[in-house]
Amino acid sequence: MKFRKSKTYDYLSEFSELSKFAVQAADFLKSTLKEYQDIDVTEMRAEIHEIEHAADDAKHGMMRRLMSEFLPPIDREDIIGLSHNIDGVTDAIEDVLICYDMFGVSTVYRDVLEFADLILECCVHMNAALLEMKNYRKSESIFDEIDKVNRLKSRGEALYVDSLRKLYQASEDPIHIMAYTEIYKRLQKCCEKCKTVTNKIESIVLKNI
Repeated sequence: MKFRKSKTYDYLSEFSELSKFAVQAADFLKSTLKEYQDIDVTEMRAEIHEIEHAADDAKHGMMRRLMSEFLPPIDREDIIGLSHNIDGVTDAIEDVLICYDMFGVSTVYRDVLEFADLILECCVHMNAALLEMKNYRKSESIFDEIDKVNRLKSRGEALYVDSLRKLYQASEDPIHIMAYTEIYKRLQKCCEKCKTVTNKIESIVLKNI
């Protein structure tokens, strides 16, 4: 079964366009955390919110198109689900800076910077998988990209456990421990959200072969 072509809107291309906001947000998060000592985190939170808002607008535009679409290229439920999953990645990345601002944390650990690298890698490979969706029958890389996200997510899980272990061993400040426990949780969630997207891609492709 082939993906049907919409005469009015290219949903498959728009999925990859939507995921570019996640890549942009991940890149912004990485640069912000790297320069954390020299920036105003409240201002950076406002800037990443603009990226998240633009992503929301793009997703809502897709939903408006879908409402009037007679025969979308894939099931409506899959379009809604995948667009929601992609938007969830951008939301999760924004949540990291919200957490830093909320707790007023003054330090960024090396583990956090490693997480930021992982998140950006996850988003780049997620976007690459989405770019390949419209060529899924001929693509030699779509499942490779999905596998890369899976492996990065596993690295994120290991980093999460290791980071918490070091945090609990090094600090006796309960507020600091609480704040960084939540930060690490949100960082890991970003990787998990990327894997949710690639799981959905895999499901859609296999359903339409």
